[in-house]
Amino acid sequence: MEWATKRFRQLDSAKTQRIIAAAVSEFAEKGYEAANTNRIANAADISVGSLFQYFKTKEDLFRYVIHLGAGIIETDIGKILEKEISGRDKIKELMLLTIHACQNYPEYQQLYHEITATGNRDLIRDIARELETYASKGLIELIRQGQERGEIRTDLPAEVLAYTLDSTMVMMQYSLTVAYFKDRARLYQLEEPHDFADQMTEIIWSSLKQQ
Repeated sequence: MEWATKRFRQLDSAKTQRIIAAAVSEFAEKGYEAANTNRIANAADISVGSLFQYFKTKEDLFRYVIHLGAGIIETDIGKILEKEISGRDKIKELMLLTIHACQNYPEYQQLYHEITATGNRDLIRDIARELETYASKGLIELIRQGQERGEIRTDLPAEVLAYTLDSTMVMMQYSLTVAYFKDRARLYQLEEPHDFADQMTEIIWSSLKQQ
């Protein structure tokens, strides 16, 4: 579905990026319910009337920026799945991808966290499907590839193993971007991000590999 209007799609790149950046920042900082379209318009240096010519509702704007984040996930995970490398190496690349995303798209990570705080349950379900569907399919496929090659254990369903991997990646995201979880991580004196990724790869692979 097209969340943005044709008028928005016809804007020059600099203006679209300004609007997107303002929206992502506002939604990440305030959450969906408290986000204010006037502040978004002001930050993007446009009128609020113009903003609603580009997106009919605040929800459409929210869904649009979420869709952009999902596109980043799709592209990056897809590249890893296509590589002719071992299952273990793919998992390591996923851990490094998690760190890369947190370092390069911190507001998108915060936005992901804020989704769970919004009061609109139907909106959450729809967005969760959009965000998670491709990632879940990709991770399940990664596990099945490893099972078919004899690298990954087959005594548990691929879906359960993929969910365990995904949950680890989500917790890594929170530990690197959300204040509460960053403070929580410090209690465990965790290593620097890239060393932490190596350690998590070893932990996950030891639980996934065929014995």
